[in-house]
Amino acid sequence: MGKKVIAIGNRIMKDDAIGILIGEELKEDLDKLGFEVILGETDVDYCLSFIDKEDFIFILDCTLYGIQPGKITVLDIKGSNNFFEKGYSQHQLSLIKLLNSYSMKNVKGYIVGIEGVDVNYGTELSRELLEKFHHIKKEVYTKIVTMG
Repeated sequence: MGKKVIAIGNRIMKDDAIGILIGEELKEDLDKLGFEVILGETDVDYCLSFIDKEDFIFILDCTLYGIQPGKITVLDIKGSNNFFEKGYSQHQLSLIKLLNSYSMKNVKGYIVGIEGVDVNYGTELSRELLEKFHHIKKEVYTKIVTMG
């Protein structure tokens, strides 16, 4: 069983890039702890190619649940299907559905959502996430280390 962190997002959609940016920042430290960090961006098939059916994974992605910008939410992968009706993440739905399919049903882990503000075309994070970036990075790292 491997431990993996899968960072997903779209670099040209402002806050949607937060999962990728945090994954890049944490990669070296998490590698030292035995986690494999995959920067999957928007390619679900690429992400799946790294996941074995007995893995424990963390998925990092932007969310739009209408809560405080930068707030971290953590959901169990296996219990998250009904939660998506309350919020939005363009990447989590398809990846989670695939992970809950028969061939990947033993994969366990968490979705670590980082609440975004602005998911429009652009290459910079919103002011709100830029101001909180260091704190977000630290909180995500702590959650991965303590839960993984």
